[in-house]
Amino acid sequence: MTSLPFVPSNPIVDAIKALYGVATSVNAFIDEHIAKLKAHENETINATGRVLENAKAGFGIGYITPLILTATGQLLLGNQLNATAILASGMTLSNPLAMTCGAIGAIYYGWQALSEEEKNAILARLTAAFEVGVELIKSMISFVISSLGSILSKEKLAEFKNFVASAAENFGKTLADITRDIKDKFFHVMDWVGNAWKEASTSVQEGAERTKDSVKETFEKMTKKSE
Repeated sequence: MTSLPFVPSNPIVDAIKALYGVATSVNAFIDEHIAKLKAHENETINATGRVLENAKAGFGIGYITPLILTATGQLLLGNQLNATAILASGMTLSNPLAMTCGAIGAIYYGWQALSEEEKNAILARLTAAFEVGVELIKSMISFVISSLGSILSKEKLAEFKNFVASAAENFGKTLADITRDIKDKFFHVMDWVGNAWKEASTSVQEGAERTKDSVKETFEKMTKKSE
């Protein structure tokens, strides 16, 4: 198997290295990171590792494939992949595995939500940085979406939304910004309302939670009728 050589000044790779605090070679980091994902007891995290490993082996260009997929997800999350900005922000990942799950989850839930213009803008950045064809990158993205859909249950796939929401917050985005699903926007608002009452008295909190749950239940019934 051959791997495409990296251009040392590749800005996207530099940004990913800065984000994850990579001190070793990129190839070694990718292998170690995938191994940690696969070894995790959480099924969603484990599946992320397996999909990345299969993509790395299947597309024949080594560790460039997981990097392209990570970069795709990061761009969907709102990360502009600017190494200087990342370093200047002092951002450090307390859970790198969760960030990767957020990126892969963003591909699953966010890619199809984009307009063709938005997709093309991301593809243009990736092809320029990694010097691979657009169709190859599209195939990688399709592989992630189809693979996750085949190995995880609907419930486990939904767990990705927690990772997406958490990762997106680092870049000033919400889950609904990624999925563009009205239900996700609604639940984000409900979470915000619930959090706003944390400092209130117990009785007020209980009342707010009952109201929140009631509205949520009503909304779910409405959306089910419309499906």
